[in-house]
Amino acid sequence: MSTKLLISNILCENNLTLSIAESCSAGGISSEICSVSGSSSFFMGGIVAYSNKSKRRDLNVDDISIKKFTEVSEEVAVQMSEGIKERFLTDFSLSTTGYAGPNGKDVGKVYISVSTPSKTEVKKFFFEGDRKEITDKIIEESIQFLFSEIKLHISNDK
Repeated sequence: MSTKLLISNILCENNLTLSIAESCSAGGISSEICSVSGSSSFFMGGIVAYSNKSKRRDLNVDDISIKKFTEVSEEVAVQMSEGIKERFLTDFSLSTTGYAGPNGKDVGKVYISVSTPSKTEVKKFFFEGDRKEITDKIIEESIQFLFSEIKLHISNDK
């Protein structure tokens, strides 16, 4: 069974909801989650906050954090996941911010954050490949990270 189907089953069985804020993954995670039939029962929505303006306006990311740490940082990833969770009033949320390339420094550097009802976690990754390969890896790792945090929350809640 695919991970996205497992996520769907767990969220539906437990009447839990999800929202997603994407930057470097450009809507790919939301698309994967919504490819599962019945996802409208748990997926409340998402925002592709590609620009810093959108991160600030739509997700309440602090301008000071962007200036001090850059838009690709642990601090911004956490604020994105917490901001989307608050905006859509969901139990779980996920965010991505990173450099997919192909140009610039730190290509492949990515932060993924998952917010649960009890905590917010963030992971840093360095992916290699061209822009599509990096984006595909971001989507795959995000879904795996989300699944592990949902499972952990459910098992701790029982």
